[in-house]
This record gives sequence, C-alpha cells and structure tokens, in this order.
Amino acid sequence: MEMLDKAQPDLSLDELRFLVTLFETQSLTQAASSRGLSMGAASRRLSALREAFQDELFVRSGLQMLPTARMRAMLPKVLNLLSLSQSLFSSDAFDLANTRRTVRILGVDNAVMTILREAIGRFAKDAPNATIEIRAIDSQMFELLRTGRADIAIYPLKTVPKDFHVVELYHSRRGILVRKGHPLIDLYNKKGFISAEDLHPYRKVEMNHAGAPDFGPAVDPPQEVGISMPYFLAVPYALMETDFTYIAPVLTLLNFLRDDRYELRMLPAPQQMSAFTPSVVWHKGTHSDPFLQWVRGVIVGSARAEARRLGVVEEPEI
Repeated sequence: MEMLDKAQPDLSLDELRFLVTLFETQSLTQAASSRGLSMGAASRRLSALREAFQDELFVRSGLQMLPTARMRAMLPKVLNLLSLSQSLFSSDAFDLANTRRTVRILGVDNAVMTILREAIGRFAKDAPNATIEIRAIDSQMFELLRTGRADIAIYPLKTVPKDFHVVELYHSRRGILVRKGHPLIDLYNKKGFISAEDLHPYRKVEMNHAGAPDFGPAVDPPQEVGISMPYFLAVPYALMETDFTYIAPVLTLLNFLRDDRYELRMLPAPQQMSAFTPSVVWHKGTHSDPFLQWVRGVIVGSARAEARRLGVVEEPEI
C-alpha cells in the first residue's frame, strides 16, 4: 500500500475523459463542446492537468492542439484507467496489446491510401491482435453506425444527425488531374487559373459510390460524364488516353503523380469547388468506448501528420 501513501494529484475520471477527447479532436473548442464545458473552463482544466503531469500535454500548432510525446505515451494508460472504472459495472476491459476486437471502418478506397495509411501501421504495432475491417460507404452509413454494425466513418461531411459526433481532420483543397499534353495545361499557363467554364468542354471521370452522401460542390455549367466508376485507383487509366478530367483531393492526386507509370499533370480546381475537409464520424453510442477512442485518436493524429508533411493543409480564414 506504499503507493497509496505517496502524495499524488487528485484527478477525476471526467478530467481523464477530457484528455482523451482533446487527443481525439486536437481542438480545444471541439473538446470543450463535446464535454459540455465553456472555453474558459476547458482552458482552466487543461492548465490544471499540465500542472498535475508536469508536462505541456498539448502544444498549439496553427489551429490544432498536438499531443506531446508524454501525452502519446500516457494515452493507453489513461484509457486503461477509464476502462477499469467501467469494469466496476461491466465485464468489458481495455487491453490494447491483447485485444482481439475488430474495428469496422466505412470509407472509400482512397481513404486507405491517404487518411489511413500511417494509422494502419500504428494499429498493427500497438494492437497486434486486433483487426481492421474496411467497408464501402453507401446509403446505410448512418444506420450502420447507429446500430453498431460499423464503428467509424471517414467522409467529408460537416453536418451529421444530432446523435452523431464529427471531427474535421484538416482543411485542404481539390485539384484537377489530366493527361500530359491536355489542352487545359496550356490554358492554365496562359490564364493562371482554371474556371468551371473552362472545364465544360471536357467530360469528366465521376465516382459512383451508390447511395453515399453527396459532398461535392455544385458546378455551373456542369460537366458531362465520360466514365463513371467506384474505384479511385483506376482513375489514371481512364485519363491517360482521353481528354477526360478528374477532380479530387490534392492528397489523392499526389499519390498518382508520384507513380512514373502515369504521365499525368495536376492543375488547381476552380475556387468554388476547391475546398476539401475530410472528417471522422461516429455514433454517440460508441463515444466512450476506450478502444474506439484510441482508434479515433490514432486516425486523427496520423492523418493530420501526413497531410502536414505533404504540405496540403490550409488554415481556414478566421
């Protein structure tokens, strides 16, 4: 019982939950809202936690609060403590190294290539016995999350039903992918920009994720469809021998440009269709699940780190 005799900070479970929420969202504003705190109360809570742990825990980078090495190392222990407290009332326990749970993620195929790539490596290292199951987005997205048949969705949504949570990963932009020698390249070199009217003469490659929520901006005048398909990774083959265009997040297009097999070029998308903000979405029923809290934190942190590393993050105007 010697450990109990040592003076230790008196921390509540709610304070630990606040740390986990801040780790997930990397936003003091979103963490405060999620925990039902005012901004002042959230700032005071973070200050008290910093003093208790003798560490900054989170450092500001632009509009984000990035976890320190100490906070990243602490997270599994914090989640374990929260799980142990829940085990007083439940038989479920959080054991990251030994859990054999399956996390079910809804997304499109380029989410694996861009948003989940680094997270998968972290997942395999820290939860070596757990499994990731990725399913395609469709019209049942919210129902699958609501009924527990899926755990997390990755999709560019800002508005969700009231019983859901959403965290924006980062603010970025879209680009236009075309073949080498496409007429739009010369036009861009002359004008310095591409307008929706400039795109109109050329047909487009369109993704047809059946029933998925529509997030694309309306374009006037609209482009006709040259080919419609559900596979992002097949796009280069549709462009190399045609004058088709394809508009997608810059991070996705950069992966195509790095492949020497494709002679493709990227141009900036028209301003009205340029903004792109991917998000992580989950139902309130899984909000306090320690394992899924850890998974969401890994996805958010890894996706933001890679986007910053590749220089595709744009700070929103305030």
